Amino acid sequence: MSLTDKERAQFNAAKTAYFSGQLGNVRIESGKWTKGDVISAGSLLLRQQADGLREERIREVLASKPTNYFILTDDSELPAFVERLREECRRQMAEWRDRFRILGVDTMTAGDFEGTGVDTYIDLSIGFSVWLPLLNEGYYLPYGHVSGFDVPNAFKEGDPQLTRSEVIAAISPYLTRPNHGKTFHMGSARYDLHVAIKDGYEIAGCVWDTLDAMRHLNEHEAAYGLKPLVAKYGPMFGVPGPIYTFEDLFGNGSPAPYNVELVGIYAIKDVLYGWKLFEWQFEAMKNAPGRLLDCYAQIDSKLPETDVFMARCGFEIDIDGLKALEDEFTPLLEKARADVVESYGINDEFVRKMDRHINAKAVAEWIDKQHRKLAKHTEAIAKQRGIIAECEATGKTKLKRYTEAVAKLTQLEAEVLAEPTEANAPLTITEFTITNGNHLAYLIYDVLAIEDVTGRFKRGKTRSTAADVLDVYYEEEDALKPLAIVAAYEKLLNTYVMKIPQALEGDGRLHSDMRAGGTATGRYSSAGYSGRPIDILSEFETGE
Repeated sequence: MSLTDKERAQFNAAKTAYFSGQLGNVRIESGKWTKGDVISAGSLLLRQQADGLREERIREVLASKPTNYFILTDDSELPAFVERLREECRRQMAEWRDRFRILGVDTMTAGDFEGTGVDTYIDLSIGFSVWLPLLNEGYYLPYGHVSGFDVPNAFKEGDPQLTRSEVIAAISPYLTRPNHGKTFHMGSARYDLHVAIKDGYEIAGCVWDTLDAMRHLNEHEAAYGLKPLVAKYGPMFGVPGPIYTFEDLFGNGSPAPYNVELVGIYAIKDVLYGWKLFEWQFEAMKNAPGRLLDCYAQIDSKLPETDVFMARCGFEIDIDGLKALEDEFTPLLEKARADVVESYGINDEFVRKMDRHINAKAVAEWIDKQHRKLAKHTEAIAKQRGIIAECEATGKTKLKRYTEAVAKLTQLEAEVLAEPTEANAPLTITEFTITNGNHLAYLIYDVLAIEDVTGRFKRGKTRSTAADVLDVYYEEEDALKPLAIVAAYEKLLNTYVMKIPQALEGDGRLHSDMRAGGTATGRYSSAGYSGRPIDILSEFETGE
């Protein structure tokens, strides 16, 4: 039977457990296993295995806490922490003088916020971690952990942690200083900047994001997450395994319900990894041919703070101007579509040929089915004629069997069945639609015989009508000019003119999440805020 990759893993887990006796003497009401039974049992087994592995990892993490990891739980510890932070800055300015001047800062540390989630507008920070490289110390300052959740190593009512306002008062003077540089790891820089704004201050000096930097160094990484990169490159900068991901320890949820010791060790490891990755990236760029570090320092180092400012500020939109453009472009689009019909001779005969070509398999199946239907029809007529002849020969024409056979024969002979030919097969396609990929492919590859270059963009694929492939055709093939004009007007109208007014937030502005290297080709991209899924409420309603 057909199984997805996920179902296959569940099936294999259930099968292994069944034949090893781990499932025990399971009774099934129907007397046999169904696909649903096996998948359900496998799913439960895999969850139990994952939970067991997670608890084992948690025990290992807690038992191997380094002595230079400091998790503060009393507000009285904050002044000493601030002094250590100042000492780090003093030492860097003396021992690493001008090391990071190209980035416009005097010092550098790696920081990170833990939060209730990853929504930059809704979620709140629950703790701050920082790595001080010269002092070789890591700190976690928890202040938003919550109790009441049934998780391993849960944070319990009354467990000590810091006061949010006291932590903010302690860290904000440093985080707001532009001359003290910060690196936030793996694309989270923008998240951390948003978090600080919600806490009442703005981070300055955020001059490095290790995700942006990694895209500069290698645009062909299989994965750009912090943990996969540290697992891959860590031996080059002194980070041996094992490297546990967030999911390895906390699953697919928030760290807020877990105790501060566990989260603190994880958080400090993260900023240590972030620092090590930053330092390695910085030196790699500095030693690379050309001026790679200059490029990052002059452009990309400015992006996180700029992106967050633009996202929160938003753009004022000229609605009247867009309406005027819609009124201008709509008739031009309709004319361009009419030109496509005229230029390529799209008429009833064109549509018929297209239907026969696209639906060739369906047509062949109809012909085969019609042959069988005609044979059955002929057989039925012969049967009724035999009944009638038999009744007439024996003088039994007054029987019900005779009258029914006559009526049935009359009905069968009145039926007119189409001959099983291609010409008689019903039409599935009744009009050419320019937005239909199959219709476009027929016009481009079959009618106009344009050379298929899909393989240059999509390995193993053919006859693509994707936008990136069509853009190449529109530039290189004069025969496609009518289609190119339609595509241009459709993009203007559907991507910008008509779509932007629908994307405005409650303040009447367009707010967009900016992403450096967010496209497949490494270009800048943006995406609208989509909000939190409504089913997230179940986490709070059920406490799960």
